[in-house]
Amino acid sequence: MNLVFAYHNGDAQLALKSAQAITAMGINMRHKATVCCSNDTLLIDEITLELQKSFPTVERLIAQDGFNGWPLGPNQMFSDASAHCYAIEEPWYFWEPDCVPMVERWMDKLEDDFNSKPAIVGCMYEGGVAPSGKNVYKAIVGSAIYPHNVLDYCDLAKNLNNYNLAYRNAGVIPEPWDIYCRWEFMAIGRNTPLIRAYWQSVNYQWQGNDVRFYAQSPEAHEIQEVTCPARIVDKDAAVIHGCKDGSLHQMAINRFEMTQPILKEKDTTISIKTPLKQTEGKKKRNISDEERKRRSEAMKAMLAKRRQSLIERSA
Repeated sequence: MNLVFAYHNGDAQLALKSAQAITAMGINMRHKATVCCSNDTLLIDEITLELQKSFPTVERLIAQDGFNGWPLGPNQMFSDASAHCYAIEEPWYFWEPDCVPMVERWMDKLEDDFNSKPAIVGCMYEGGVAPSGKNVYKAIVGSAIYPHNVLDYCDLAKNLNNYNLAYRNAGVIPEPWDIYCRWEFMAIGRNTPLIRAYWQSVNYQWQGNDVRFYAQSPEAHEIQEVTCPARIVDKDAAVIHGCKDGSLHQMAINRFEMTQPILKEKDTTISIKTPLKQTEGKKKRNISDEERKRRSEAMKAMLAKRRQSLIERSA
C-alpha cells in the first residue's frame, strides 16, 4: 500500500512529528510512502529522510501550485494523489499531518483489512445534531484508504480539479473534498475500527489506563459531542486522526510510555517524583583534609605505576 503523505507549509512542523511517530512504530517493509506537496513546501528533505527510516521506498509527488489555504490546498493534493495512484495502480492511504500510528505493523493491519473487502476504508461519522443545533454530516472522513481506481466510481472526485479551479477563480471557498464527494464515497465505502477520527483534538494525556483528549475550540467541542463524546482513544485503533497540537504524536514517539504526569479529574495538581532519600540509619561520613590528601596521593601513585607498566609492555 502507498502512504501518500500530504502536507503544506502551515502544518510542516506537525508533519515532521507525524513522520517521527511513524518511525517510532517500526519498519513498514511491505509498503511505500509518497511525499505529496508543492515544490516550495518547508521540510521536504527532513520529512523524506525521516520516512526513509521506516519505508523501503519513498517517492515525491509534486502537487499543483497556486491552490493555497483550506480547503483548496487539500482538495488539490487529493486530486493529484488520486490521479497519480490511478496511473500506477496502487491502493493508497491519504495521510495528513494530524494522523498518528498507534501500534506496530499498523500498515499491515490496515492493508489486511482493505484486502478483505476492497472499498474506501476509513472512519465513518454517523452524523447528528450537536447541542447547539449544529448539523454534523454523515460522511467518511477523507483521510482514508482508497482503491487505486476510485475515480472510476466517483465522478465528483474525478472532476475535483475543475471544481477547485472554478472556486479559486471565483474567490469563493469550496467544500472540502470529503464533504463534496461524501455521497459517492459512502456508496462504495465502509467504516473500519482501525481508523478513528477525533476532529481538532488536543492535549492527549494518560488518565489511568486510558488516553484522554480535549477539544481545540468550542466548535470542535460541539462536533466531538456527536462523534466522540467520551473523548477517550479507542484501544482497537491502529491510527488516530485529528490531533492538532502534537501531543499524541509525542506520546507515539515515546512509544506510549506512562512517563507523563497523570491528571485526575477535578485535580489540577501534578505529581512530581522526588529524589530518593538516603536510607535511614546510614550516616554520611566526614573525611578530614589530611585523609582526603592521603587518598589523592595514593591514587596518583597507582596511576603512575600502571602507566609505567604499559610503557614497559609496549617496549
